[in-house]
Amino acid sequence: MIIRTISRKILLLVIVDLLVVVGSLFLSSIVCFGLRTGMIYVTSCGVMLCMFAAIYVFSFYMAGLYDFRSNLRSENYLFAILCASFAAFVTIILCYRPDVDLTYHRWVLLINSLLTTLFLLLWRYLYSHLVSTPSFQKRAIIVGAGLAGRTIYTKIKNSKGYGLKIVGFADDDEAKIGEFIDGLPIFKCRNNLLNIVKKKNVAQIVFAITQEKHPDLLKELIKCSQEKVVITDMLTLFEDLTGMIPFNHIDNFWRLCGLSMQSRFYAKNIKRGFDILFALILFVFCLPVILVICILIKNGSKGDIFFTQERVGRNGNTFKIIKFRSMIQNAEENTGAVFAGDNDVRITGIGRFLRKWRLDEIPQLLNVIKGDMSLVGPRPERRVFIDEYEEIIPFYIERLLAPPGITGWAQVRSPYASSIEHTEEKLQYDLYYIKNMSFLLDIVVLLQTIKVILFGKGK
Repeated sequence: MIIRTISRKILLLVIVDLLVVVGSLFLSSIVCFGLRTGMIYVTSCGVMLCMFAAIYVFSFYMAGLYDFRSNLRSENYLFAILCASFAAFVTIILCYRPDVDLTYHRWVLLINSLLTTLFLLLWRYLYSHLVSTPSFQKRAIIVGAGLAGRTIYTKIKNSKGYGLKIVGFADDDEAKIGEFIDGLPIFKCRNNLLNIVKKKNVAQIVFAITQEKHPDLLKELIKCSQEKVVITDMLTLFEDLTGMIPFNHIDNFWRLCGLSMQSRFYAKNIKRGFDILFALILFVFCLPVILVICILIKNGSKGDIFFTQERVGRNGNTFKIIKFRSMIQNAEENTGAVFAGDNDVRITGIGRFLRKWRLDEIPQLLNVIKGDMSLVGPRPERRVFIDEYEEIIPFYIERLLAPPGITGWAQVRSPYASSIEHTEEKLQYDLYYIKNMSFLLDIVVLLQTIKVILFGKGK
């Protein structure tokens, strides 16, 4: 969603949304004051215009309107547009100073909100049709009809807004040739790929063969490339579609090349300063909330307000993590180290609320300031679980390449890990973050975290 192809699609949506907001403000001003006075009104309110645009785009983002994997024609999507527009309208009203008389502005604001909502609905409806037309979709073929090929096909099929239309598969396995996958034929691959590309008018090849590649197949790929056909490997496309790295389809060579983030300028020179600055600001801002939570925890159950526990950080270094206590005192005294389930009886009443809204993580700002953690990164785990997961989950130890975070790409994309399956899913997100770590990705994670907190999507 962040890098490469998808960012261009999101940029298009953002630009048009901005044009819709600005155009609606011009029209509403003209409706209220006439052409001449309306133009003067708008041109004299440059700051207000920028504020309107920023608030609307932020509201659309929080409503998930920039997730290209959404069904653009569903009722839920239309409802999200209406809710986002209403939220933006209310936010704009609240942003006006108390001493400002809204009598002069109210009709402009109201008409602008209605026009923005109407034009946005029309624009997104038009966009949903455009992305489904042949001119906006690349015809593609998947080379490899095994597990990797089927996996990436499923992801492409579920991401209609991505712009790829799969017309078939190609494989060297004689037993598969002539068969069908979801109604799509499997063609002979070796010494025949270029013919398939020309016959099916293919513009892109998704390469999904993970075992050793035959020289004849590589020659065919070179010929296709010379014909201006885009060749994309399965892993790269999987990253774009899901924001994950499928550890079941990578090897040690990818590990060497893909996770070498130690020398990145942002990771070495900027991230730590960014963490300290924002952690200090957030800690001061949260002081009233911290005081209220302390009182609620103390009155809600017997025990300490804070909970500390040894966790493993970057490069295997251990530290004491601090959180608000959300379980009964000495919760693991009889059970030992176990997952916390959705209906875990050890979680207190106030603790359930804190976990739902992720408020139990606030004290970890002190860990960030101290240098044990970062604002954004893989969640720090306990040594007992790391030793267990390392034995059964490939590449799990690679999570320790990055500093652990209060929030992270895995945390905003997946709920609390309560099973091995959830842990494997989170690992794929963590590997993606480590490989693509950047200031932009950190900002996106922080914005997504705000969304999780506001809508109570934690557990």
